[in-house]
Amino acid sequence: MNLETLIRQAKPDYIHADSEKVASAILERLHELPKPKRRKVSMRIAVIAAAVVAMMLSALTVNAATGGKLFGAILLNKENRHIAKEPNYVAMQEVPAGTKIPPDKRPIPNSNIINKDLLQTVNASSVTNVAIAENNGNSEIPELLLKYNGDLVIFTKKGESGWHLNKGEELTIQYKLDLKTSEYSDPAGEWMEIGYIKNGELITSYTKKAMEFSNTITADEAGEYYFYAENFSAGSIIITSGMIK
Repeated sequence: MNLETLIRQAKPDYIHADSEKVASAILERLHELPKPKRRKVSMRIAVIAAAVVAMMLSALTVNAATGGKLFGAILLNKENRHIAKEPNYVAMQEVPAGTKIPPDKRPIPNSNIINKDLLQTVNASSVTNVAIAENNGNSEIPELLLKYNGDLVIFTKKGESGWHLNKGEELTIQYKLDLKTSEYSDPAGEWMEIGYIKNGELITSYTKKAMEFSNTITADEAGEYYFYAENFSAGSIIITSGMIK
């Protein structure tokens, strides 16, 4: 059994954002395989090391392809759309036992929209603001890639402003997922959390697996409102079209 097959059969916790889960998932799978007569310990260390190194190399590949962006949602275009077809890992290569694994460079999420004292309670590995275009009174959501579990995107108007609502006014978001571009997408849909941010406070509306999502909020008080969406799947999610109105 080759190492790529091993990764595919590991539990779906092997996400880019958490190297400990990568190692744990692969190690659990290793326990199910026939034990080799030689180099049992070194081989296990080597495989886990290779998985984590590959994870980091995959991140660097994304970094180069997106003009320096390493974590977070990515706007897709003709030049970088090939990223959406790639898995969240690269081919494995054995490395010698004792190889030093580079530290996880994942940044602490930060946001100029979510209140700083509440940001530490947000269950996300990245927070990205995405401005959406106005068209005939509607705000059109661009094609987006949320490549990793925990990628959270906040939809904004131009200049990163939100939608001002008075008490009783409504705001609706709706969008579809592209489940055909990547062979790793689940044709039945993907898990996402969707909600809104009111005056700096993140409020979850629901989490579910679906092919398309929608949410309507009614302002309970006047203020600045934003919608957000977060990748809750083990793999990538492509938002292909949608609007806020």
